[in-house]
Amino acid sequence: MRVTGPAAVEVAAPLIRSRKALASLESHRLTRVTVVDPGTGRAIDDALCAVMRAPRSYTGEDTVEISCHGGPALARMLVERLVGQGARLAEPGEFTRRAFLNGRLDLAQAEAVALLISARTERAVTLAARGIAGDLSKRLWALRQGLLEVVASLEVALDFPDDATAPDEHLVGKNISILQDESERLLSAARRGQVAHTGLTIAIVGPPNAGKSSLFNALLGRERAIVTPEAGTTRDVIEGTIVVSGVPIRLLDTAGIGAPRDHVDAEGMRRARHAVEESDILVVVVDGSSSSQGPDWRFMDDLPERPHITALSKSDLWHRAPGTTPAGVIPASVKIGGGLDALRSRLGIEVEQRSGADADESAIVATIRQIELLEALSNSIRQAGTALSIHPTEISLIELRAGLDAVSGLLGVEVGDSVLDTVFSRFCVGK
Repeated sequence: MRVTGPAAVEVAAPLIRSRKALASLESHRLTRVTVVDPGTGRAIDDALCAVMRAPRSYTGEDTVEISCHGGPALARMLVERLVGQGARLAEPGEFTRRAFLNGRLDLAQAEAVALLISARTERAVTLAARGIAGDLSKRLWALRQGLLEVVASLEVALDFPDDATAPDEHLVGKNISILQDESERLLSAARRGQVAHTGLTIAIVGPPNAGKSSLFNALLGRERAIVTPEAGTTRDVIEGTIVVSGVPIRLLDTAGIGAPRDHVDAEGMRRARHAVEESDILVVVVDGSSSSQGPDWRFMDDLPERPHITALSKSDLWHRAPGTTPAGVIPASVKIGGGLDALRSRLGIEVEQRSGADADESAIVATIRQIELLEALSNSIRQAGTALSIHPTEISLIELRAGLDAVSGLLGVEVGDSVLDTVFSRFCVGK
């Protein structure tokens, strides 16, 4: 249980019995205590307690933490007793919001806390932890300082056009170009990091009875989809989750696309096409045993433009000379396990290209709000550089100030309550 605020010690004290009064405990030191009912004095739990005095706490305020035994009944009792002493339940994200308002974190670090909590893979955890440590913040503060210096120099040029210290336009243009490069690097890194955090969708598609469900089960590592020799067994989209190159993957098994036998088939194919449209990558499965002449590749002609990997299923039944498989096609047999490692490797390459796993040192995990602001920042700086040589200086200044607004929004400098409400409403209670 965590209690924070100016009266945290006063509120928690009636619940704590120890050799020393709670107000006398040394800051940042665990003490074994007895938790009691303030009304009856009856012992409730044997626990550990720590007092963290302002400003050296997560929120920057006096904070009391009680580490008690688990259990919903005990937790409910402690919450009720704390509320009875004058505390209230925290709003979602309120602890982190107080940390931000008290200068313990900037807004970029605060949003990284929410990303850490919602991370689904080790890689996403690592990227979010770097955000909390201030990797993104440092780059944003440096970029903001650079923008301020360019704006100040252009203001001087406008206010004192005849002054000998007026900035050199070529130098200003060079500085804007440097800032533009950095903003674009940040944006690219944030987009890669977002993929690592939110993941990708991969759909397995192909004609009926091509072996899609068998391949789906093999990639998933368990029997999730029903597999039978009869064509058209799968009539709906079946989902599973795997991790590829540290990225969570929503894997979809779809109904075979072809000539529908009935209205249920038709609906399954409609859903399969919808799955294709919402997917980032396709695994196109072609039946290697479909005819004596070999696989029918015509199915691929009707697929929309999507990055795809082509797998030749049931390749153990395709009795063709070695090396006759078309370039880029991966022969795969779930029955004998052939080609599955090659398919996983190709999937890893496709995922890494979109998530930048090979450049994780520069990757940044970011929220949609942050990416939108980074896009606005990059766009404003680029337009400022373009305007500098063909428009009055005032136009460049307008764009540069818009860039300053964007980077300030990322850091939480001069942002309104509505922005903060939106950011922290996405947190879980207790953070």
